[in-house]
Amino acid sequence: MPVSRLGAAASALLLVSALAAPAAAEPTETFPLSAVRPGQKGYGLTTFHGTVPERFTFEVIGVTKNFRPKMDLILVKSDDPKMQLAGFWQGMSGSPLFINGKLACAFSYGFRFNKVAIGGCTPIAYMKREGFRTARRIDDEARPRRPETHARAAPKKAQPPRSVASLAEWLAIAPDRRVSTAMSTLAAPRKPWILNAPLPKVAGPSARAGNGMVAAAVPLALSGFTQPAFAKAKALMASYPITPMQAGGTGNPNGGPTEFKLGAPISVQLIRGDMSAAATGTVSFVDTGRVLAFGHPLFQAGELYAPVASAKVHTVIPSRMSSFVLASPMRELGALVQDRQSTIMASTHLVTEMIPIDIKVTSRGDPAESGEFHVQVLNNRFLTGPLAGMSAMNAVSYYLPDRDDATVRIESEVDLAGQKPLHFVDYVYAQEGASSAIGAARGLKVLVPLLLNPFAPVDIQRVKLDIDIHYVANYGDITDLRLPVAKLLPGKKTYVDVVLRRYDGTDVVRRVPFFVPKRLAGSIVKLEVSSGDQAEIDAAPPTDLPELLDVLRKMLPGNVIAVTLSSADEGIAVDGALVHDLPASVLDQIRSGASTQRSSVYRPIARSVAPATRVIEGSQSTLVMVADK
Repeated sequence: MPVSRLGAAASALLLVSALAAPAAAEPTETFPLSAVRPGQKGYGLTTFHGTVPERFTFEVIGVTKNFRPKMDLILVKSDDPKMQLAGFWQGMSGSPLFINGKLACAFSYGFRFNKVAIGGCTPIAYMKREGFRTARRIDDEARPRRPETHARAAPKKAQPPRSVASLAEWLAIAPDRRVSTAMSTLAAPRKPWILNAPLPKVAGPSARAGNGMVAAAVPLALSGFTQPAFAKAKALMASYPITPMQAGGTGNPNGGPTEFKLGAPISVQLIRGDMSAAATGTVSFVDTGRVLAFGHPLFQAGELYAPVASAKVHTVIPSRMSSFVLASPMRELGALVQDRQSTIMASTHLVTEMIPIDIKVTSRGDPAESGEFHVQVLNNRFLTGPLAGMSAMNAVSYYLPDRDDATVRIESEVDLAGQKPLHFVDYVYAQEGASSAIGAARGLKVLVPLLLNPFAPVDIQRVKLDIDIHYVANYGDITDLRLPVAKLLPGKKTYVDVVLRRYDGTDVVRRVPFFVPKRLAGSIVKLEVSSGDQAEIDAAPPTDLPELLDVLRKMLPGNVIAVTLSSADEGIAVDGALVHDLPASVLDQIRSGASTQRSSVYRPIARSVAPATRVIEGSQSTLVMVADK
């Protein structure tokens, strides 16, 4: 099982919900773990079809001590005829099991390829202890953070103040604190970065490894997704007890049960709208609006906020490897609050907002096509980027199969509360189809450094993408550089001839002017010519959120040629500003001292940019002498 901490959603809004009636009139009696004995028989509740739970019988095999850290597990088997064909299945996680009419545990673990229905059951005591231990703090101490106009119900109580990412989480993607390093960590320009966002490291064995007992994986029903996007989703969730599957449909948000009941399906919505990604399990325990489910974690994220909905089971698909349920999300009934080792916990008193993403795609083929996709994705500093990228890639791959060459224009905008929107226009030659096209969208790339910034909370209110696809190969690959002089003159403007090789093998020459600063006089410099999105961002490490936004606005698109001059001399960055031409004694003091966010050594560059009429690919560099003053 993965052991990880994702942190609380960067801008989840939790309010009193008028969506659901009280979930249970009386608390359910529980059966103590200490009284569990081999041979005891009982019944379980789960949903085989539709929304109404049904009973099945089981027998206790025994108790496994310390199956998970400080958590025992009850082993059970079932000879019930209802269970003979499919056995215990994925999506059954959380199904409550009763002994002597009292709730003992929730089904949660199973075996691959087993011939009889044998599995593991998480004792309800562990689930209540972990699921409810912080619920009082959230319900009693939270305060509203937005006016009533943003709420679906009158604001009364909300999530505690949002936390920001820790410095350690920022350093995980930017060890030198520079945004350009974070971008290069995610992926090279125009490469599929969707799976490179820094999801938490998974400790311990994979939830799917080996032939031993594993978490009864939660089916993640993906609806409205193309095959390339589905393949990315499978890779993204590979380390978690989540099995993506193309089944179920986007569901009906206005239908289904109006309350959670024991043994009924429950869906955690990661994406909803014209596309849907919903993880479905089973309700284990309900008490005064608090709902326990799954019997194992989703991401083991600690506090995690996401919409939870009732669900409809279409059918159970028997499988020799591991059977699974086909289900669709229905009416939203509350918000996920806790994601722990033994359970997830949701509250029907709360709702949480997601981030809207509007995607418009125009395909200039024959005939021309266009379409719009409107989705909402989970608001979480680790998962928002990959989920947004997956949604955008899905929209593009509908029109742009991976086998087609195309030149793509992507206009993107990220709306931030209290800040000027981030606006970008990118051009990319999509040689590898939809994946490489989305890899160039700066409006998607900035989501990771924004949400993982250690300075201040960021409230992303909406992401907009306008994608224009032309089925032409309009690019130029940088193959050679030609300088008119042997030595560059300091304080003067000169040029470099850039040789670009087109898709048909012919070469074109683009003359690019650039300026040589006086401070480079008498030095040997590295002259590098590259596409704009491959050039390092010319900015100091940010020290607060406004500086971070300024740095992100300096990111260059792929249809400009960037000429960069860098010398062996060093400078420093102090409080986000670049300082050149410092004495060696000052630099020595900076190098020998502790590295802080306020000041750090950096290598200064001189940057010139020229527009291009095609998408620029690759880079070339050479060493050149700058004449003395």
